[in-house]
Amino acid sequence: MMKKTKKTSSINKKVRNATKVTVDGINFKSKLEVYTYKKLQENEIYAKYEDRKFTLLEAFIYDDKKIRPMTYTPDFVGEWFVIECKGRANDSFPLRWKLFKYYLTTNDIQYKLFLPRNQKQVDEVIKEILLRDE
Repeated sequence: MMKKTKKTSSINKKVRNATKVTVDGINFKSKLEVYTYKKLQENEIYAKYEDRKFTLLEAFIYDDKKIRPMTYTPDFVGEWFVIECKGRANDSFPLRWKLFKYYLTTNDIQYKLFLPRNQKQVDEVIKEILLRDE
């Protein structure tokens, strides 16, 4: 069952022009995430939605004020891959994506990263995952 909610306002800088959708009790931030979720399920590929949070930069104190940690939560994390669905990236995403790659590299974490921007690219990602899992 799919339930649509209204589009985010232009004031919300987190997701641009995305339509929030609820499927199987999961609140997705975009239709592309829903499409990816359904394709993963159809192909019996195990990956959880927004299940893992990575701390890219630990909290610290500056000028007697606590600065919150910088975290990143990918859309889907599988055993060996990460899928981040991005129709349109917001202003902060490129920096956060670069820091995520740095975090993986410096912590010797081996994930294949996918950044599909449309349904056709999601289909290509699914094919690549299936080929590796054979």
